[in-house]
Amino acid sequence: MNKRNRRMVRIIAIVLVALLVGGVIVSALLSALAEESPLPRDRYEIEMSYDEANQALQVEQRLVYFNRTGERLDRVVFNAAANLFRRESALMYESDDLVAVFPAGFAPGGMQLQSVLVDGVEADYGFRDENELQLRVACDLAPEASATFLFRYGLLLTSGGAFLGAGDKDVRLCDFALVPGVYDAQYREYILNKPLPFTRWLYADAADWRVQLTLPERYDLAAAGRVKRKDVSDGKAVWEIEAEDVRAFALCFGKRWRRASLSTASGVAVEVLSSARDAGRVARIAAGAVAQCEAWFGDFPVDTLTFAQSDDPLGALNYPGCVLLPSRLFERASAEELKRRIRFCVAQQYFGLAAYAEPSADAWLSDSLCAYLSYWLLEAEEGRDAFLKAVNRDWVSALQLTIPGGLTVTSDASLFDGEKYDIVVRRRGAVVFHELRQAMGDEPMLAGLRAFYALGRAGGTLTEMDLVHCLDGASGRSWEAFLTDWAFHVGDYVNQTIDWFE
Repeated sequence: MNKRNRRMVRIIAIVLVALLVGGVIVSALLSALAEESPLPRDRYEIEMSYDEANQALQVEQRLVYFNRTGERLDRVVFNAAANLFRRESALMYESDDLVAVFPAGFAPGGMQLQSVLVDGVEADYGFRDENELQLRVACDLAPEASATFLFRYGLLLTSGGAFLGAGDKDVRLCDFALVPGVYDAQYREYILNKPLPFTRWLYADAADWRVQLTLPERYDLAAAGRVKRKDVSDGKAVWEIEAEDVRAFALCFGKRWRRASLSTASGVAVEVLSSARDAGRVARIAAGAVAQCEAWFGDFPVDTLTFAQSDDPLGALNYPGCVLLPSRLFERASAEELKRRIRFCVAQQYFGLAAYAEPSADAWLSDSLCAYLSYWLLEAEEGRDAFLKAVNRDWVSALQLTIPGGLTVTSDASLFDGEKYDIVVRRRGAVVFHELRQAMGDEPMLAGLRAFYALGRAGGTLTEMDLVHCLDGASGRSWEAFLTDWAFHVGDYVNQTIDWFE
C-alpha cells in the first residue's frame, strides 16, 4: 500500500470513528431528551346542552388518555360520581345533612350511559360496584401509548344543595365527568376514593379541559379556567371554558346573580357572582388574601379567581380558579365565617389544588395547612390581637374534646364524619402548624412553604416527607420528629387547662 492510499485509509477511519462517536452522542442526547420529555397531559373535550325544563344535560365527552403506568393496560377504570344520586342508600350524607341537602326530599338522578367507544370502536364496559360509582372500560393500551375514549351520556340533576344538582339560585356541575382513577403500580390497580361531603376526595392526574356548554341566554356562569360567552339564536348562549393543568374541574351557572370584579396589583382578576348587594365586599376580602399569599408564596396559581354564591349548604366547594360559597355565608351574621372561608379557599388554590397532595389519604397536607393559613392571613390583615382572639374562640374547644377511635390529624379523610373531621383535621391540624411556626419562626416557615409550593408546581403528588424536606432545607434543621410528634399527640391538650392559648 503506497503512502497516498495509507493516508486515505487513515482519513476514512477517522471519519468513521467520528461518525460512530457522534452517533453515540446523538443517541445519548435523544435518550436524555426522551427521559426529560414527559407524556402530554390527558385532554378532555366535552360538549353539553342544558335542558332547563327537565334539569338534565346531554353530554358528549372525549378523553385522550395516555398510559403512564409502564405496563400494558387491558382496562381503564373511571370515577362516576354523578351516580351517587341514583339511589338514596348510596349517598354519603349524614342524616342531619340529608335534610339540608334535600329539603324537599330525595329524588333520584345521575348518569344514563348511552355508549362508550375506544378509538372509534364500541368498547366492552361495565360498572364494578352496586352503586355504579366505578366504570371499567376494556382496552389494549401499550406503555406510553394513548387512546381516545368517547362517552355519550345524559345527566339528570337532583333538586337540592348537593355538589351536583340544581338549586333555587344555581346549578352545580362538580366532578360530573367520567375521570380515570390514578394507577397504583405496586398493586396494579386504580385508586378511586369514595366521595366525601366535607372535603375534596377525587384523586386524578393533571389534565387539560375544553368544555362547551349551551344554556338559556339569561344564565351567567362561573367555572375553573378561562371563560368565553357567545350568544346564538333562539335565546341560547354557548359558553366555552378552557382549563389547563388541573386535577379537578367544576362549573356553576345561575340566573339571578350580580357580578362584581376587581384586579389585584399583580393583575389577578377576582370575580364574584352573587345575588347579594355587597358582592364587592367578597371581592375585596378575596383580593386582600390573594395579595398577601403572593407576598408569601409567589405568583398566584391562576389568572382569574371566581367566587359564586351557591345553594350548597355544606361548605365551600373549591376548584382551581372557581369557588362555590353557600348562600348563608353572604348574610351579615356570617361575616367572620365568610372571611375565614374565603381565606381558606385562597390558600388552598396554592396548597392542595396547584401544589397537589392526595386529597383523601393526605388531606391534612392541604386542609390542616390551609386552615392555619386562613388565620395567619387574618393576623396579617388585622393584627396579632385579632389572631389570638380568633384562635382562642375557634381552636381551644377542639383541643379539649376527647375523640374516640384513635383518629389523628394525618388519618385518611374517609375514616371521619364531618364533625370529627372539622375538629381533628382542620382545627387541631391548624394547632400543629401553629406549634411548628412557633418553633421555627415566621420567615423560615414561610421559606419552607414556598419551597413546598414550588416542588408541587414542578409536578407529581406531594407527601408528608416532601413537606419535611422543604422545612429542613429552609431552616437548616430537622423537623420530622417535631412534626410527627405534634401530628399524633396534639390530642394531649385534652388533659391540660387552657386559660389563654398563644
